Amino acid sequence: MDVSLGKIKVILDHFNASTTSLDSHQNRSSSVLQPLSDNSLRYRNWTQRSAAFMLNLFPVQGSPWGSSTDSQKKVELSAAEVESVRSELADLEERESHLKAQLEHVDEILRSARLSGYLFIRTRWTALPGEPPPLDDTDVDDWLPRFVVLHGPCIFFYLFSTDLSPQDSTLLSDIVEVGPLQSLMREDEETRYAFFMLTRQELRYECSSISKIQVESWLSVLQTDCKSSQMFRSASRASRLLLSAASKGSRLFSEGRTVAAAATVSLRETVPFLASNYWRAGSENTSRGWIQGALAIPAAAYMLQEQEAHAAELERTFIAIKPDGVQRGLISEIISRFEKKGFKLVAIKIVIPSKDFAQKHYHDLKERPFFNGLCDFLSSGPVIAMVWEGEGVIKYGRKLIGATDPQKSEPGTIRGDLAVVVGRNIIHGSDGPDTAKDEINLWFKSEELVSYTSNAEKWIYEDN
Repeated sequence: MDVSLGKIKVILDHFNASTTSLDSHQNRSSSVLQPLSDNSLRYRNWTQRSAAFMLNLFPVQGSPWGSSTDSQKKVELSAAEVESVRSELADLEERESHLKAQLEHVDEILRSARLSGYLFIRTRWTALPGEPPPLDDTDVDDWLPRFVVLHGPCIFFYLFSTDLSPQDSTLLSDIVEVGPLQSLMREDEETRYAFFMLTRQELRYECSSISKIQVESWLSVLQTDCKSSQMFRSASRASRLLLSAASKGSRLFSEGRTVAAAATVSLRETVPFLASNYWRAGSENTSRGWIQGALAIPAAAYMLQEQEAHAAELERTFIAIKPDGVQRGLISEIISRFEKKGFKLVAIKIVIPSKDFAQKHYHDLKERPFFNGLCDFLSSGPVIAMVWEGEGVIKYGRKLIGATDPQKSEPGTIRGDLAVVVGRNIIHGSDGPDTAKDEINLWFKSEELVSYTSNAEKWIYEDN
């Protein structure tokens, strides 16, 4: 047979399921008496297409031909070609599992999110005192479509609704102002309705959509949440000022504050019990001191809650400069970006991790096909392991780093400025509080972490 033929004639006998002789005799009789049904025709067409597809996976022109028992030609596959089929099937199974994970993620979002949908997003940083005003870029269309999800106390920004991890996120507690923007008329002559969100880090998110109802829904929910957060912060500041002033001008109020703080910590104590104790003490103006102490109970509660929140904000994250970043001499460049932001370095060392150690670091990616490649690369050379501390350092550290794929990273980020391909993206950063804790414990011992006060902190965090 001529092996240079461009097409293969598919012989159905090689692909149809075998049947017993009795069934074959009955089928032959029925085929003579009755015409083929539509289902039978569709089945045969599908069989032909499937067979042709499988055969066309191989370089058939160079494949050897053999003879079957009924003297009809068939393709004989080598061991390498059989292995190629298995590889193709494994890739299809991997693709199927990935699509299944994407569908489950979308289903979870639709079931549990408070709000979700595509919005056009652009970001603006508020100019700091002494900085030049931002360039007038009104003619630049930098609105980027993002799938935005409001889930619990956080807003997530995904590139696509099927993505398993967000590109960006912001806590509702970080949003200090929400308001409408003027409608926009784009080049496609569609009107877009817009609103903005301003965070405590002076980052402004501007969001727009052609759906007015969608924008109004987001605006209503965010304004309600923002108003609640502002009321809590205002009450906390007022209670702190009240207690501070009272501690300077009134000994009795100081005693009352002490009692109130004790009552806040140990809720088993009751107000009548405190009053009787003050009465038995025989102090002058006991009623006044007791009333002031009782009034200080909610104020002390606010103050303690705010102190706990502030302590939680000074979080720690794990940052690693990968072997490609070390070999390219980017250590000082990367460290300077975190220092200029105002974050504090509390641990640093240079190590060459083993492959087993790299597998522990990437344990959550163990089922991914690129797992071994990641571990081989991380253990291929020296790594700079660091722990940084600061308010919002986990979330903003991810902003400084940029997207996993440097081609999708914004200009100004580390990967956006210094990396080109995803396999050599020079830096790693923890993506959440739990991950940061696990990675710090993996790379560092507790005695390697240094707690100290930087002289710059009073210029970064303290109120004037």
